[in-house]
This record gives sequence, C-alpha cells and structure tokens, in this order.
Amino acid sequence: MKTAIVQHEVKNFAEWKKIFDADQPNLAKVGVHLKGLYKSATNTNDVTMIFEIPDEPGLFDKVMSDPQRQAAMKNGGVVSTPAISILNKV
Repeated sequence: MKTAIVQHEVKNFAEWKKIFDADQPNLAKVGVHLKGLYKSATNTNDVTMIFEIPDEPGLFDKVMSDPQRQAAMKNGGVVSTPAISILNKV
C-alpha cells in the first residue's frame, strides 16, 4: 500500500464535505481508503486528505481524473488545482 496526500481549497467546506462523503464508497470499491481529513488552522476551506491507496502504478491518477469525480469536485466547489503527493512508507 501507498499513501496519497491531497490538498486543495474549496468554496464552502460544509457543502464540499457532503459531496466528498458521498464519494467515499466509490473510492473504497477501487481500494482507496480515507485515513484522515484536515482543515488548515488559518483557512477552514483549505482541506488536506490522507488516503491509503493500492500499490498499483497510475491507479490514483486514474481515479482522480475520472470525469464523474472531476464533475463532483467542480460541483462541490473545489477552487484550486489539487496538490497530490504519493508516498511510500519507509
């Protein structure tokens, strides 16, 4: 397994979270599991998510670029390009 950290800003955290929560079962179907959700201490609309992801090259990029997920992110009010880091545990 690998760890993915995703950070972006949203218009309204409460509205975004409803759509984010509704998508979690879809992510789980492909082996992506949320391990933590955080808001910036200085901007409550700046969110960081930590996921456990399968060790399959390109899978997380494919999941994130899915047209339905992209539409949901837009509808959820994501206002910045997500910064994504994929990490190996040492």
